[in-house]
Amino acid sequence: MRSFGSALVTGATGFIGSALVARLAAEQVNVTCLVRHSKGFQAFDNLKNVRVIEVPSFQTSCLKEHLSNISADVVFNLASYGVQQEDRDPDELIEGNVRLLTRLLDVVAKWPLKRFIHTGSCSEYGLPESEGLPISESQRLHPLSLYGAAKAATGLLGTTYASQLNIPFVTLRLFGVFGTREAAQRLIPYMIRRLDQDQAVDLTPGEQVRDLLFEEDVVEAFLKAAEAELDLYEAYNVCSSRPTRIREVGEVVADTLQKPRDLLQWGRRQYRTDEPMWLVGDNRRFVRATSWRPAVSLEDGIRRIISSGRFSQARIGHQHAI
Repeated sequence: MRSFGSALVTGATGFIGSALVARLAAEQVNVTCLVRHSKGFQAFDNLKNVRVIEVPSFQTSCLKEHLSNISADVVFNLASYGVQQEDRDPDELIEGNVRLLTRLLDVVAKWPLKRFIHTGSCSEYGLPESEGLPISESQRLHPLSLYGAAKAATGLLGTTYASQLNIPFVTLRLFGVFGTREAAQRLIPYMIRRLDQDQAVDLTPGEQVRDLLFEEDVVEAFLKAAEAELDLYEAYNVCSSRPTRIREVGEVVADTLQKPRDLLQWGRRQYRTDEPMWLVGDNRRFVRATSWRPAVSLEDGIRRIISSGRFSQARIGHQHAI
């Protein structure tokens, strides 16, 4: 039984947001999903205790109007613009991150909140201080991308504003997340589709080292953060702390599908100019505060994705892969 009975979730139709809503509903938490578009609503059709509020804009007046008769114990803010590589419009990055968060804080300021959990990103850090050294929360923020800069600005402004409003605010900085609800253009779904049809997979050289966490573990981290005694107005890394080379990911996918590894065409694509070669987080601070630990391995997570069958028959289109 959760210590909170109601939650507001933004970004509820997204990859992680939809998994979080399903988990909350399964635990009899009353969930309000705040969304801009009706796309994805069908995912909630069979879930009890879930209501969806569609708003035409995230202007403060509009949010106040649609949330005037609502309150919640916990807010999970997963809404963000810029997750997709092609979404890099500076005005939209500010609107869909900084302004969205500050307006949401204005609206919920008088709610009897137990916790407001904002979703940050490892992109805020930029390069690690030393390759091979996991990134801790004490590392200065020096983002390489516009998205990382927008997320860093959002977290900094949101933390200060929430403190002024006495909102119990915490940021969770996510590193790499994979799972059954990923968008079809992401790396692992792309590999699965191509390999499932015995087609070559065009990839970068694959020497990037990443920190990958399965969706189920991320959802568990959000729930722990809602109930644990965390330091307010601080950021916590949510990650596996396990260095994983992208080549290893491809080989696990191929082996699990029982497809030849030579279909993985390493080096056919160039590295992105704004991507670090090493991006692994230090999760010890969050683990100490919550007793949370990752439970799903890379191999098990990939098996679950393949078993879901979600990507095997998808049509192949223009892809953006690592």
